[in-house]
Formats: sequence, C-alpha cells, structure tokens
Amino acid sequence: MRGGLTSGRYGTSRVYMWAYPPKSRGKMQLRTALLVAGSLVLLALPIAFAAEAATPLFSKVFAAAIAFAAAVLASGFAISRAGSAGLAAAAERPEVRTVAIIIAAFGEALAIYGIAIAFFILGAE
Repeated sequence: MRGGLTSGRYGTSRVYMWAYPPKSRGKMQLRTALLVAGSLVLLALPIAFAAEAATPLFSKVFAAAIAFAAAVLASGFAISRAGSAGLAAAAERPEVRTVAIIIAAFGEALAIYGIAIAFFILGAE
C-alpha cells in the first residue's frame, strides 16, 4: 500500500493515521523543501535584477530580512525535530524531560541569534 488511511491498535483505543512508508515521507519532505526554496528564489529574482536601482537602505533591509528568515526557518525545523523527539523520550522515561526542554531551547536560540544579526546588519554604517 503506497499510502492511505489505516488503523492500528494500541492498547484498547483505535488509532487512525495517514500512513506513508518512511522512505516516501522523507521524499515528500524533500520535495516540499525544494518547492519552498524554489519559490523563494523565483520571488527574489526580480529584486536581484533591480539591485542596481536599489538604495543602500533597501539593501540593508533585504539582507536583514534574509538573515532573519533563514534563522527562523532553521529554528522552526530544529524545534519541530527536537520537540517531537523530546516528547517521545519523556513518554518513555520521564527523567529526560528537562534535558529535552533544554535541547529544544537551543533551537529557539537560533531565532534569537537571527534577530540579533538582523539588528547588526540594520545598524551597520
């Protein structure tokens, strides 16, 4: 079965989930990431060609926006992976809950670093 609505039995409750084989889920995530990256490149092309007419302020704001957007995307990816793994680990062993929260906080720090870099870019002479 390629993918579809399946049921599984865990304990006494019946769970329904959208099931894809693990390899096809990874391919789907890769396709989605490539689609988003390609869309961003296509949206940025007119801005890149108009860079000759751009003011220095526009260049700073655009660079700060790219820095912050990349940091937030990476932070969201890190939090999603670390958070789900941390919750799964805490369900099996409750004593690792604090460590899981600390690891997820490292992912959140990426966004803070991104906004700090964006402010440094905007504040540069």
